Amino acid sequence: MTVLGSRRRGVRVSSRVFWIAVAVVALAGMVKLYGPIATARRQEEELSRLRLEKTALLEDQQRLDAHKRQLACDAGLEATARREGYVRNGERRLVFVRSTGKEAPPGDPAPRQKGKPR
Repeated sequence: MTVLGSRRRGVRVSSRVFWIAVAVVALAGMVKLYGPIATARRQEEELSRLRLEKTALLEDQQRLDAHKRQLACDAGLEATARREGYVRNGERRLVFVRSTGKEAPPGDPAPRQKGKPR
């Protein structure tokens, strides 16, 4: 049963033209999506870099928190001060220098020469 005027009239297109049209639409879609895809890739790289930076900063924070806890007690404060070269009143600071044998460290007497004195 057909209703008057509802007959479909199709446009015949060769298969070659159809596939060219499909390729053009697909190419246009890829060009249209390239910008967002490139942006997403850049954002992912930036996010990865920021995650590494965050990890490094958290490690620094843990190290500084441990140092802060150490300085909170008297023994830790004294150990840190001694490491930095401070001494108590009445103490003398001793510095040991490893001699290489080739030259005398500063403050040492001149090395003695073997042989007859002049």
